[in-house]
Amino acid sequence: MNKVEEEEASFEGTSDERMTEPTPETPDVRMESKASAEFLEGQGWGCLTLADGGEAYSVPLSFGYDGDSTLYFQVQTDDDSDKMAYLDATTTATFLVPEVQPPEWSSVIVRGAVEKVPDDEADEAYSAFADNAWFPACPWTNDKDPAEVEFYKLEADELTGRTSVAGQ
Repeated sequence: MNKVEEEEASFEGTSDERMTEPTPETPDVRMESKASAEFLEGQGWGCLTLADGGEAYSVPLSFGYDGDSTLYFQVQTDDDSDKMAYLDATTTATFLVPEVQPPEWSSVIVRGAVEKVPDDEADEAYSAFADNAWFPACPWTNDKDPAEVEFYKLEADELTGRTSVAGQ
């Protein structure tokens, strides 16, 4: 066995582990509600998971957070899309907002009903969206009209966060 083969045989990690310095394990901890809210205010995208019976559908979305309990989304409302069908069928949605910067990570999960924002709440939606939403460079394909976008909101029935960063 040559020297390279000996080194590879003695290393029991993945190639990714070889590229980073070893760090002590940091236990994951539940985030305090204030830390979860601050985390959401500092993020701009996440993944909305919807369900229809035993079938699930997830879509990454930019969001605005009102700082209290409501997330706002701009949703492309194509009537024959899977997203709209699942949105109509979902009673309780889950929105996951992750941040990973190895070895540290944080995530917040928001659960609740998703509904179209009434016209009289549009100002709140625009304000929250302007505060922290992230806009992708080109979210529409050639066959979609970007004017077919409406605000939806998720009222948090449950908001939980976990992090590997102690003291959050």
